[in-house]
Amino acid sequence: MNAKRLVPLSGVVAVGCIVGAFAVGGETPDVDASLQDVVSFYTDHDSDQQFAGLLLALGSLFFLFFSTNVAGLLRRAQGETGGSSALSFGGGVMFSVGVAIFAGIAFTLGDAADDIEPAALQALHVLGEDMFFPLAVGAAAFLLGSGIAIVKTATLPKWLGWVAIVLGVVAATPAGFFAFMGLGIWTLIVSVMLSLRAGAEPA
Repeated sequence: MNAKRLVPLSGVVAVGCIVGAFAVGGETPDVDASLQDVVSFYTDHDSDQQFAGLLLALGSLFFLFFSTNVAGLLRRAQGETGGSSALSFGGGVMFSVGVAIFAGIAFTLGDAADDIEPAALQALHVLGEDMFFPLAVGAAAFLLGSGIAIVKTATLPKWLGWVAIVLGVVAATPAGFFAFMGLGIWTLIVSVMLSLRAGAEPA
């Protein structure tokens, strides 16, 4: 399999890493959990949190590869008028940064669980639970930019563009969690589709 087919599959790897991170990290305490519960959880699951952080970091990197590939494809199709493809690129970068922020917080919680004051651990925990705006803004921008560009250029099936637009709008609402799950499914579909297309092109 050549590089042209492998690069689009970075989206599949990104989704796998992010899903794996949630599976490894387990169900963390609620934001309003007691200090004792928070400390107990992270001291008991310190290695799990570190591994989850590493998986999230890898997911961030591979999503950056994927979103750059998608934005580049759309940019070539739009030419100099590619405002929406530029939004797709910017959104992909911001989403990757958001994932990397959560990766850093998760790893720090696991690594420093036994070394910092309980109140500091709880503060990091609250950030890890609620600092979702970079993810939400990045997902909304990436989906809206990609969706609009797809609908305009038909570089990919237009239904994928309309799905991305709907998910992008939802990402900017309190129901953004569902858009986050939808982004994962959309990424898997587009990754496989672009990889198959690259394989069908002459070398």
